[in-house]
Amino acid sequence: MATERKIYDKFRIFGIPISYCDTKQALEFVGKSIKNNETNSIYTPCLESLALYNTNDAFADASDNVDLSIVDGITLVIMSKFTKYPLHERITGATFVVEIIREFNETAKFFVVGSKPENLEIAFAKLHKDFPKMKGIEYYSSPFYKGFFPQEEVDIVIKKINESNANVVFFALGAPKQEILIKAVKPFVKANILMSCGGTFEFIGGVVKRAPKRIQKMGLEWAFRIYSEPNRMIKRYAWQAKVFFIVVFKSIFGIKRKKLPSLNNN
Repeated sequence: MATERKIYDKFRIFGIPISYCDTKQALEFVGKSIKNNETNSIYTPCLESLALYNTNDAFADASDNVDLSIVDGITLVIMSKFTKYPLHERITGATFVVEIIREFNETAKFFVVGSKPENLEIAFAKLHKDFPKMKGIEYYSSPFYKGFFPQEEVDIVIKKINESNANVVFFALGAPKQEILIKAVKPFVKANILMSCGGTFEFIGGVVKRAPKRIQKMGLEWAFRIYSEPNRMIKRYAWQAKVFFIVVFKSIFGIKRKKLPSLNNN
C-alpha cells in the first residue's frame, strides 16, 4: 500500500529530515505560526546540509528538531523522486525570505541575526523601496566567532530578539552555526518564526550576485557560484561531494550509521 503523503510530513534523504510541502504551503505554515502565536523553526537544507548532517553532531541534532525543513538544493529535490515523498519544487531560501516579507510586510515585524551592518543597510533600503508599507525590520550583527557562540553571546541574541518584538527572525550566519543557534534560542524567544537564510541579504542588496533566473531554474546555481568565486567554492563543493559519495556508498552497501530518532510529523 502506498504511503499517504500529508502536507508537512517529514521524511529523510540520507539522514537529513525534509518536509513535504511547496512554497504556498510553506507560506501558510508561516502565517499559521504568527496567527497562533507559536514559535517554529524553518531550515533550508541543500547538499551542504546533507554533508554537515553526516559529519556534525550538533547540526544533525538541530536538524532532527526543526519544525519545517524546505529543500533549497536541487540535488535533494532529485533524490526525493526515489522516495515515497517526491517533491514538486525547490524552495530556495533566498527566494522564500523575500516571499515571506512580501506576504507579511504590512502585518509582521522582522529581525535579522548575523551578516554585516553595511550589507544589511543596503538590503533594507531595497526592501523599504519595494515594500513601502513594511511594518519594520531591524538587525543584530553579532561578532565573529570561529566556533559556536559562547553562552553570553547566545543570551545577547535572545535579548535582542525579544526586545525587537519581531514575528519573524532570519538567521544569516551560514551553516551549521545558524541552525545550531536557532535550536539554542528557540525555547527562550517570543518570535513566531526562526529561519536560517545564509547569505540571503547579500543577494537581496546585490552585494553578492545571484545566478540568472534561467540558471537557477536549471539547478545550476552551484556552477555560477564556482564561476564567481572559484577559490572559495571549489574547495567547499569538493568537500560536499566527497561526503555525499561516502554516504551514498555506505547506503548502497548497507554499512550501518548511527540510529536515527523518529520523526514527529504534523
